[in-house]
Amino acid sequence: MGEPGDRPISLTIGTAGHIDHGKTTLVRYMTGTDTDRLEEEHRRGISIVPGYAELELPSGRRASLVDAPGHERFVKNMVAGASGVDAFLLVVAADDGVMPQTREHLGVLRVLGVEQGVVALTKTDAVDEETATLAELDVEEFLESVGLEAPIFRVSGVTGEGVDELLQGLDALAGKVSRQEESALARLPVDRAFVLKGIGVVVTGTLWSGEIHQGDTLYTASGLRPRVRGIQNHGHPSKVAYAGARTALDLTGVEISDIVAGDVLLSQPIPETSSFDARIRLLEDARPLKHSVRVRLHHGTRATNARVRLLGREQINAGESALARLRLEEPLVVLSGDRFVLRSMAPQITIGGGTILDASPTDHKPDPAWLEALEAGDYTKTIPLILARNPRAGMTLRDLSLLLSASVGELPEVGNIPGVIRVADCYALEEEIFSAKEKLTNALRRRTEEHPESPELTVAEARTATGLSSELADALLGEMSGDEIRMTDTGVSLPEAEEVPPELVHEADELLDRLQKAGIEPPNMDPTPALRLLLKRGDAVKLAENLFASQDTAEDVLEKIKNYCRKEGDITLAGFRDLMGTSRKYAQAWLEYSDAAGVTRRTGDVRVLTRRYR
Repeated sequence: MGEPGDRPISLTIGTAGHIDHGKTTLVRYMTGTDTDRLEEEHRRGISIVPGYAELELPSGRRASLVDAPGHERFVKNMVAGASGVDAFLLVVAADDGVMPQTREHLGVLRVLGVEQGVVALTKTDAVDEETATLAELDVEEFLESVGLEAPIFRVSGVTGEGVDELLQGLDALAGKVSRQEESALARLPVDRAFVLKGIGVVVTGTLWSGEIHQGDTLYTASGLRPRVRGIQNHGHPSKVAYAGARTALDLTGVEISDIVAGDVLLSQPIPETSSFDARIRLLEDARPLKHSVRVRLHHGTRATNARVRLLGREQINAGESALARLRLEEPLVVLSGDRFVLRSMAPQITIGGGTILDASPTDHKPDPAWLEALEAGDYTKTIPLILARNPRAGMTLRDLSLLLSASVGELPEVGNIPGVIRVADCYALEEEIFSAKEKLTNALRRRTEEHPESPELTVAEARTATGLSSELADALLGEMSGDEIRMTDTGVSLPEAEEVPPELVHEADELLDRLQKAGIEPPNMDPTPALRLLLKRGDAVKLAENLFASQDTAEDVLEKIKNYCRKEGDITLAGFRDLMGTSRKYAQAWLEYSDAAGVTRRTGDVRVLTRRYR
């Protein structure tokens, strides 16, 4: 089966329970790890934050336990592992029964979408049968009141009584709970960053999704690009960090001051957002939540204050849900589908949470129909609307999967959605692609009509003509090449555009003959297609505005300038005029052409040869 650190996590279990109900004792008995002992971290070599332990189930599956030893730490630790938690282990002491923190802990887990689990009725070694039975009935009533079902196991973390049966129950749960197809995006919310002697900068967290390999380059919202030098999963050295595992990364390319708890390490850049649209839900015992109230929002390893703006209502009551926009006082890295926890500002208690639907809203006012389509996972509606947000850019399947919080495999055949078309590896709105093709074709026709001597657009000009982003334009040019356009090393043209019309070649040859006969005093002329063809072929040169000469004449003039300067040291305007027997107008034009050609350079009123021609 390989070393423990090299095997993926089958189940991530979040513990929940009131203070002193025996969670840590039970976890220690099952795993051998004391999640409250910081010394254990140092013994392993790379620190693992207290509250996490690895559990090997009877079948050999690996499970990750997220222990919640304290009240405030519960929210921070549990939200940090939100995306990876698959099931709960609710711990209730037989001598105490269901208590306030029991309710809050399970409420947070439910807000985070965790609704399957088991119950450990602890301290059964310290009570009689009647007391244990009453406590078990109390748990059953509590679970029924919140609409959950879960098997209850009587255990003792001191004697080990019932622990084997509990482990079997967790193993059975691991077999039933199906994890969604893993995201290609690796996302690690950082809960600690520190320097370890002999290793360097180390960060720890629970890997929410994807995989991280040794040597990978990661990204932060601030633009840093640390590289992974070493990995540990639950204290075991590994070459790969798996989703759901407690992970420690040894990083290079960053200083300890660059990364703090609350940052997120990603396998590709994801921008932060200062607002998002979501479905929020209040717990059954929460107070009513009013429109525009400030709350404390927990997401990943970061918390910030936020203002809740309800859609179409002024208040929601306990147990209700509503669509809302949350405006954050500090930006967060979030994706659609992420869960978050809401707590009241005073007193600090958990009141509910929600699911992010639109991680980067663009409209001033949320559209309920759009959010409901996102919530329903109706891709035939949401994908065209997402593409319409930036219609000229197009998106790949991976881009769409990130925005929709769905694996690539969960998406339908996007190219078959009405109004959507595939262009190479990108998807775009059909109307935008048709419009881009029309714009390009029209631009190429104009080019052919106005410049028959050079009917091609450069690739850059063709991209601009489409009106699309560079990436999507290149994909479209590739798709059109052949039947619709012709692409060569020099540019893009219509297939029917001739290289050069024969009549234009004849006209250009006649014009060249005239220029050659005119010599150093050519007539003024407009840049006609025939003249532009001569310039393109290199048979003519431009002296000044509307003044052109043959290439042969230009070479002869430049040679005479070189010889004169080598003999006399420099040449003046009057000297050139006398040398060539021409007027001041032509002397000025030819000397400026010589400067532009790099043969001479002007110094005061004279020209001298450049170093190349001395």
